[in-house]
Amino acid sequence: MKTGQNRAGKGSGHSLMIGIENHAEKMETTETVSCTLRDAQGNFTTGEESLVREHFIEISVNGRLIARLSCTPEHLSELVLGRLYTERVIEGPGDVERIFICGRGNIAEVTLSGEMEFVRWEEPEPTCCTGNRQFFVGKDAGERKILPETVIDPKEVFRLAKYFQKDTSLHKSTKGAHSCYIRYPDGTIECYEDISRHNALDKAVGAMLLKGASPEDCMLFVSGRIAVDMAEKTISAGIPVLISKASPTNEALRLANEYNLTIIGRAWPDSFSAYNKGCSRHCNRS
Repeated sequence: MKTGQNRAGKGSGHSLMIGIENHAEKMETTETVSCTLRDAQGNFTTGEESLVREHFIEISVNGRLIARLSCTPEHLSELVLGRLYTERVIEGPGDVERIFICGRGNIAEVTLSGEMEFVRWEEPEPTCCTGNRQFFVGKDAGERKILPETVIDPKEVFRLAKYFQKDTSLHKSTKGAHSCYIRYPDGTIECYEDISRHNALDKAVGAMLLKGASPEDCMLFVSGRIAVDMAEKTISAGIPVLISKASPTNEALRLANEYNLTIIGRAWPDSFSAYNKGCSRHCNRS
């Protein structure tokens, strides 16, 4: 059980206290099952494999059900806060007064510091395979803002790619998880895993907000493809650089150029592809 308060910063640099009441007991992220392996020669072998444990959580804001998510049962506070921010239910962490998560970890109740008007938005995430559903967005959360121009150090891109290549514990044991790495302004790198790449990104963004880190000085590296909804989330989070081992879609790149989001794909320890117009101007070649 985790309770307490975390300091989080608005874009203006103003700090505030969010009451975090996470009563969820520690849950296993994997389950071991029996299986039979058949090879191409027709040989059979019995054994065991680890599967990702699927968890479900409902998020309510001021008593209204906002979203129902399928996720991995860890970093739930970060997931809730990041989800509200990247989906523009809130303008910033300063809107949140309290996050309560029940003992079973399947109900999250969020109390905002003020009233908010919501718009009905009952749609599944367009490229999410887990069936996540968003029911409302904030009416006055505001339009996405143009991201600031940023200079990218290629060494940091390669460093993130090396971290990714080392693999993560959950993916290594199950081959069934996505990951999102966040690089903070001081060079620190953290990784968040989930069965959904959207959730993994939301967890990283939620952690950033709770730490009070400056979004415009952060970078994200995701394990899956960069579709338009992943670009939308990154823009909403105010993070100017999104990197992946995979390629972006054409619509993701179109949106990225519109909002000044730098997208880097096919990122490996020895090479990467930069897709944006004029991207070479913003890459530090030193």
